Amino acid sequence: MARSLRHQILPDATCVVHVVSKISRSLHLLVPDEDRAGAGAVGDAAEHPDLRKELLLQRLETLAEQTSISVCGFAVMDNHVHLILRRDKEEAAAWSAAEVVGRWLALHPKRNRARQPVETPEEDLAAMVADAGLVEALRGKLSSVSQFMKDLKQRTAEAVNKLEGRGGRLWDGTFKSKLIEDQEQLVATMVYVDLNPFAAGVCETPEEGRHTSLAGRLGRDEPAGEVSKPAGSADRDREEASEAGGPRVGLRLPRRRSSGAWLRPLDESAQRARKRGQRRHPRGRAGLKAEAAGTVSPGLSLQIYLRILDAVSRKLRAGKKRLAAGTASVFERLNLDADAVVGRVLAMAQRDGLAVAGRGS
Repeated sequence: MARSLRHQILPDATCVVHVVSKISRSLHLLVPDEDRAGAGAVGDAAEHPDLRKELLLQRLETLAEQTSISVCGFAVMDNHVHLILRRDKEEAAAWSAAEVVGRWLALHPKRNRARQPVETPEEDLAAMVADAGLVEALRGKLSSVSQFMKDLKQRTAEAVNKLEGRGGRLWDGTFKSKLIEDQEQLVATMVYVDLNPFAAGVCETPEEGRHTSLAGRLGRDEPAGEVSKPAGSADRDREEASEAGGPRVGLRLPRRRSSGAWLRPLDESAQRARKRGQRRHPRGRAGLKAEAAGTVSPGLSLQIYLRILDAVSRKLRAGKKRLAAGTASVFERLNLDADAVVGRVLAMAQRDGLAVAGRGS
């Protein structure tokens, strides 16, 4: 059972967690309705049905770029959000003091009395960098899942409340999380998260789902607003901060990149080798391992992941045949137990009341 991180002790090292955060009272507040649509908004933003989800994804991109926490998977539903987050303590430990301070200020810029972001004076920057205690405290926050979620939820709530011209709580208390302990659990959780819109009946096929990591990996995540510069650029940070906390001047559609540009990548080293006409990596296993570093899971390519996803999706929805037995080779290549992976996904789906073929659907 998922437990709140405040009650769960995470290892003081790199780890992966599945995080779920629900909207207050399970209301569908990440989509507009006739009463709320466009309240307090001006121009294109007033009419766009996915503006709230775009605001959330914009902040998620910025956090993924500036912290040592990468996003392995996500699904933004109407009344809840799934995230698969990988915390890299070693990455944060390697940052210089100046880099730590710069990353923190990119997320939390100094503000004037009108709550507009302003440049931090050079002398203030130097003082922050020289304060070893402050630097280590900020380093800890930049590698904290709890701080990551606090920033994501708080900024999204501020932006949505400003959009609607009202206050009040957007999120339902604390988020829930579950530590992912092995590769089998990681793959099963990724599949479960990416199949959320499909299992909920929002789309007819998994690839038609929007606002998921699957859409990003397939190049189907098209930002509603102008494509942004990489997260962290000064212009973009000022614009984002102004939209969330500045005077009410009418929201524009958020500037962000497609999620495929900032998600933690899958391992395409074998595919690259084949394109080079090589059966084996010129540096052997060490070379493959080096190329796989920084990916979600060694050996898990997009092609393999899609085949696993397709195999599971046929069991999630009634009226579909099971995938051919030959698909088992995909699981074998990854040294995964096919039944165990499928079983874990189905158990999560059944727990959340999603359709499962042959199980009351």
